[in-house]
Amino acid sequence: MFILIVGGGKVGSYLTRALINQKHEVVVVEKYEKKAKALDTLIDRQVTMLGDGCDPTVLDAAGVARADVVVADTGDDEDNLVVVLLTKKKSKARCIARVNNPRNKQIFDSLDPEDPVTVISSTEIILDVLNEHVNAASYSAALETMHLFGKGNLSLVRISIPESSQTANRTLAELSLPRNSVIVAIEREGENEMLIPTGDTQLKVGDKIVAVVKNGAAEKLQAIFC
Repeated sequence: MFILIVGGGKVGSYLTRALINQKHEVVVVEKYEKKAKALDTLIDRQVTMLGDGCDPTVLDAAGVARADVVVADTGDDEDNLVVVLLTKKKSKARCIARVNNPRNKQIFDSLDPEDPVTVISSTEIILDVLNEHVNAASYSAALETMHLFGKGNLSLVRISIPESSQTANRTLAELSLPRNSVIVAIEREGENEMLIPTGDTQLKVGDKIVAVVKNGAAEKLQAIFC
């Protein structure tokens, strides 16, 4: 297959290498020269085309008309949307789009009911893991760590906020969280769905903080909330 990828960041780089190893033809459109050169060096061949994937002439030059699959993988949902819209005008390729903000997923889903866009949301992937593993675990544990993402560089942890915690009634923005930790969700009693927090989210006693951490940061995070 011929696969056109718009966006040569980390995800695009690993995807490109994997697809080439599977003997697919791959072209990557990347608008930053430094990233394009780094990707070519990583793959040890020229696979990139320097240009803005939101420019119709760039997509044409990259071969969108004959593409079997087009992957919109920039860090900007608006750019990914433009790539998908242009692709659907110029090609019959299957479209795969990365969505950084889950609220934008519905926009992509509604573009073409007859030939829907495959939407990849990292937030939803994490929440799927949480729903499968965390919610099935015992709430009596103050801290639960689950191996995630292959080689153990990242883990999911869940930390309950006790009544004695100094973080209760404070917002996340007021806390000095350790490096290598990201709060991805909050389980709250009485809420049917997990909360996706922002800096203004106020913590409450009994909240269960779900975070992605690198090895070594879990204990520091637990010390802050407990």
